[in-house]
Amino acid sequence: MLSKLPAFLIAILLSVPWATDQSTFGGIVGVVKDRSQGAVACAQLTLTSLDDGSQRNASTDGNGGFEFINLKAGRYELVLHADGFADYKVSSIQLDARQSLRLDLSLKLASSSQSIEVSGDAGPVINTENGTIGETKNFQQITGLPVNYRGATTSPLAMLATVPGAQQDANGNVSVGGGLPSQVQYSVDGSSTVNIRQNGALGNMNPSSELISEFKVTQFNNNAEFAQIGDVTISTKSGGDQFHGSAFEYLQNDAFDAEVWNSGDKPHKAYNTFGGSLGGPLALTSDSKGWALFVHRTPELSESRFAKQYLHLCGG
Repeated sequence: MLSKLPAFLIAILLSVPWATDQSTFGGIVGVVKDRSQGAVACAQLTLTSLDDGSQRNASTDGNGGFEFINLKAGRYELVLHADGFADYKVSSIQLDARQSLRLDLSLKLASSSQSIEVSGDAGPVINTENGTIGETKNFQQITGLPVNYRGATTSPLAMLATVPGAQQDANGNVSVGGGLPSQVQYSVDGSSTVNIRQNGALGNMNPSSELISEFKVTQFNNNAEFAQIGDVTISTKSGGDQFHGSAFEYLQNDAFDAEVWNSGDKPHKAYNTFGGSLGGPLALTSDSKGWALFVHRTPELSESRFAKQYLHLCGG
């Protein structure tokens, strides 16, 4: 039947690119050496996710190199064992979305039973794997920064106002890294949320802030997979092996507002937004277990009454 298809139809089918989602996975790479800078081959590495308890195993090659790919953003712990050397443990490794994290390790000879533990909470990690410039905000920063988006809109894209290199015009168009608004890619968990009818992101495709694990903006020297100068990536939370959650009330009230200049009055305002999240282990069957996260946000309860409008004219 294929031979009966018109030649132009076959050409069209062959020329259509297959669309694939962008990945938010990251990776950890490194080299294991001894104190004399010699490569340590066949060392055994175990990478454990501190969020869900999953493990990955790897071993170093002849040059001492190792690599863990397709890792979810989150916190990890790395344990290394090599014959003749003290065991090495790196705790609390923070991996961001789409980050290639280099972690070079230096082993020392073992004296009887000995192990070395290094904490990964030493501060921001310098990116040495590529020339991409970006900024990442975690859940605590997203909910702690004074950005008015819970009360005015549910879109967390208002967080772009706090990112260096991002500007917004009076029409709401966003520029990242000096590029045009049409040169910014938006995605949630790797799925594109770009509004193809006009510049910008789809307003109803962004999750509640309680669901966001990471908000990342990259600009300049992006990988070809992003296809644009700027990239805005939102990564959502996942469940874990322990129950955890959050609750919030976003309050706006005229008691916190300043008076209208030279009027002695101010508009009445009372906004209250409640919500929360809950995550933890979920038993799927008797011999399997998964993780789930549930998020709930109540509709905004509001009462608004505006005072008289005042017009002040200044003349010479």
